[in-house]
Amino acid sequence: MQPEEIARQLEATGSCICPGFLETALTAELRDELDRLHGAGRFLRAGTGQGVGLEVRDQIRRDEIHWLNFEDATPVQQRLWARLGALKDAFNRTLYLGLSEFEGHYAAYPRGGFYKRHRDSFQTDDARVVSLILYLNRDWQPADGGQLRIYESDSHVDIEPRGGTLVVFLSRELEHEVLLSQAARYSFSGWFKTRK
Repeated sequence: MQPEEIARQLEATGSCICPGFLETALTAELRDELDRLHGAGRFLRAGTGQGVGLEVRDQIRRDEIHWLNFEDATPVQQRLWARLGALKDAFNRTLYLGLSEFEGHYAAYPRGGFYKRHRDSFQTDDARVVSLILYLNRDWQPADGGQLRIYESDSHVDIEPRGGTLVVFLSRELEHEVLLSQAARYSFSGWFKTRK
């Protein structure tokens, strides 16, 4: 699916699911890097809130994250940033969103990990406009759990976290959650933002 097609579906429905967005080789390289960083102890427990309100709350989410920085990107991250840059340009061209910034991190959910229903915007900061998740799982099976559930008015859709799949959705509009993982679950998550 081309970036402009993703943008048009995002405009029409508020979300877009793109199996195979990342080719197998790039998915594997990103996962290998995630594994190296995780093995080296570079991940931290994820919290909720921001600034002085940031707090680890086990009853809301159980995962670990490692933030990526554009300025010191590794070669494989540079390839990822290029793909994300093309998406941002398509969203701005097609939807006039005024996106100017991006933040993102690797995420590792252990067996028993989850993230309760929430939106990706903060009460005091609504700069996040478009959320994205790129799955980096190998050989995911339905019994592994960890599906992404996106709520749409009075229904929901569950998305399988298969490696290479991209999910994008409007950060301020759609509530979502990560269902209980029965096996370790890996991804890259990020947000296109407007400058405030």
